[in-house]
Amino acid sequence: MISCRDCMQALNPYIDRELDDDDIAHVRQHLDDCRGCLHLYRFQESVRRLVRVRCQEQSAPESLRARITMSWAMERERKEQRRRPRGLQPD
Repeated sequence: MISCRDCMQALNPYIDRELDDDDIAHVRQHLDDCRGCLHLYRFQESVRRLVRVRCQEQSAPESLRARITMSWAMERERKEQRRRPRGLQPD
């Protein structure tokens, strides 16, 4: 089982569906066993949903959307080059 610290570090990649199947299983198991981490996960997930809904209500200028799209593409490429997050190995 992973520690709370490791779970906290993995929450954003977990929410973004960036973890492999083994790491997803470790995070899910920890969330099933740890109410504190589960509370934080639920909070982060609800904030993301709120932002998603609010962002759909307004339209960003095309120049901003193009810059964001380019930044996302660059970040995806960087993430593909990185190894998986440290500390997600079971204890």
